[in-house]
Amino acid sequence: MKIKVNKKIFASVLILMVGVLSCKNVKEVTENQRRLNEKEAQEVLFSKDSIPFWFFYSKVGIDFKDANRSNTFNATVKMRVDSAFSGTLSVAAFIGGTYLINQDSVYFTDKGDKCFVIENFSALSDMFGTTIEYSFFQSLILGLPVGLDYSIKYKYKSTREYYILSSFKKKDLRKIEHDKDEVVEDENIFVQYYLNTETYHIDRISIQVPSDTVEIDINYINRQAYENFYFPEQTQIKIVHPRDSIFISLDYGNIKLNERKEIDINIPESYVKCP
Repeated sequence: MKIKVNKKIFASVLILMVGVLSCKNVKEVTENQRRLNEKEAQEVLFSKDSIPFWFFYSKVGIDFKDANRSNTFNATVKMRVDSAFSGTLSVAAFIGGTYLINQDSVYFTDKGDKCFVIENFSALSDMFGTTIEYSFFQSLILGLPVGLDYSIKYKYKSTREYYILSSFKKKDLRKIEHDKDEVVEDENIFVQYYLNTETYHIDRISIQVPSDTVEIDINYINRQAYENFYFPEQTQIKIVHPRDSIFISLDYGNIKLNERKEIDINIPESYVKCP
C-alpha cells in the first residue's frame, strides 16, 4: 500500500539533505585573478564537479520557511558518495527524528509521534515542484554545480564579478504512468552558473523550468577549505513554484572526511505509518 506522506514530515526530511560541511576559512586564490576566456571558464566549471573523497560527516543548522510556517532545527549528515546518506533531526538537545535517503527511497521516523514514512525517492520532487534526482541533492550538499551536463556547450558572459555560463538542457524522459512503453519529452530547463572572477568558485546557480513554472536559486556563501576541497560556509536556497515559495538557509559545522560511519535507520516495531 502506498503511504500518504504528511507534508510537514517531508519538508523536514528534504531540508536536511541540502547541506553539509566546512572547516577553517581559507582563501584559495590571490586577488587580481587573470581573466578567463570562454573555453577556460567552461573548463573551470567542469573541474568543480569532481569529488576527491568517498565519505563525509557533518552537522548543519537549518532555517526553513514557506507560506505556512517557519522552523529552525539541527541535523547530522552521514554520506557515502554516490550511494546514500542518513542522520538525525533535532531541536536543542532533543532528537525528534531520523532519516535515510538513497537513490531509490526515502525513510523517516518521527520519535514524537512514534511513526514512520517509507516512500519512493520521486516523492521528494513535490517540494521542488519539478522532477529531481539523487545527484541533484548530492551536488547541492557538496556545493557542486547542480545539473551540470558535459555534452552541452555553455553560453559565456563576462561581468566584473562573474563569469556566467548558461544553457538550455532537456529534462529527462519520464514515463507516463498509464503506459510504460510511452515517453514524453518535457520542455527545456534554463541553467546559469555564476563563477566568481577572483576565486573561481561557484557562488550562485539559477535554474528555471518553464514547463513547471519553477524557479530555483542557490547561493553558496563564503567557501571554506578542508583537505584542499572548498565547501560553502552557508548555503541559501529559494524555491518558487505555483504551490509554494520556500526559503532554506544552511549553516555548516565541522566535517570529517573519509571516516566511515554506518548509513542506516532503525524503525522500531512499535511504530506505525505516519498519517
